[in-house]
Amino acid sequence: MGHWAASQSRARQEADQRTRIRFLTGAALIVLVLAGSASADTPDSLYSEVGAVKPFELVDAYGQPFRPTDLKGRVWIAHFFYRSCTEGCAQTTAAMKDLQDAFRGKPDVALVSINLDPETDAPTLKEYAESLGTERGQWYFLTGNADDIYQVVQTCFFQSAGRTGATDPGKAVMHTFNLMVVDQNGMIRGYASGKDPTHIPALIDRVRSLVRPRFTLPAVNASLNGLCAVLLAAGYTAIRMRRELLHKSIMLTALLVSAVFLGCYLYYHFVVLDGRPTRFAGEGWIRPVYFGILLTHTVLAAIVAPLAIFVAYQGLRDRRPRHVKVARWTLPIWFYVSVTGVVIYVLLYHVYPPI
Repeated sequence: MGHWAASQSRARQEADQRTRIRFLTGAALIVLVLAGSASADTPDSLYSEVGAVKPFELVDAYGQPFRPTDLKGRVWIAHFFYRSCTEGCAQTTAAMKDLQDAFRGKPDVALVSINLDPETDAPTLKEYAESLGTERGQWYFLTGNADDIYQVVQTCFFQSAGRTGATDPGKAVMHTFNLMVVDQNGMIRGYASGKDPTHIPALIDRVRSLVRPRFTLPAVNASLNGLCAVLLAAGYTAIRMRRELLHKSIMLTALLVSAVFLGCYLYYHFVVLDGRPTRFAGEGWIRPVYFGILLTHTVLAAIVAPLAIFVAYQGLRDRRPRHVKVARWTLPIWFYVSVTGVVIYVLLYHVYPPI
């Protein structure tokens, strides 16, 4: 009886072991399949550092000159096409339309389509662009002299383009079907085939990953505003406790923090953004709330800057009555500006992010 029980126990253990092996093998196969599909949908080329886009000048569908420097501070995708193409331009143009749908109204992202058959397409390029529902100022359609265009594609984007001599209009121009991803500084940071629709989600993610690092400086600015608010509260507490030396040190530190914030703010908006405002993406009731906060923040920030300097000067000169009189108004305004600076950042970049 004991021998039979032992046999049954070994049989059960062997069956359990076979079940575990089958389970682990199946799990491994699933992981391999998922990894393979992820690899297929995210081409390595999206993370290839190709080089800088060299300067060039073409004209857009509205006859306005276009230079790559016009898109400084924006991430953009370049595309090469001509309307009679039967080799893949229909797919790549459809992919660009999907990209516009994904980034429509986003000021940090632009699309650039360069036409490779200007002799045929240039006269109707504006109408063609509008038929695709393009948003002017975000999706640019470029044209010019054919030889100049081929030179631009070859030397500025490192792609092939040129006439084949074929009599079939659909094969008149030989070119690549890659969509080139260009960062805010004009560097080509990757590319993907526009003919493969499975690559488009990965391309969208790649663009978003390049846009997000720019949000680091607004985060720094918000942190400086938050630190200033804490210092103001601490400075007020110190003077209520009659600790004048501590109050003076804290308030001078708050003034320094505000000065650093102002420098970072101006650099971000006039150097990084090149003077372009960041669009607020919220809709409905939050828009008047946001713009109400933004308006009061901006107006009071302009007022409090000279007030803070004046109050600090009076305090350092030990002119106490004047210092106290103006400080009663300056402190709450300064505190409001600092706190609303953080609120604006949270609403603009986290609750309703622009990308």
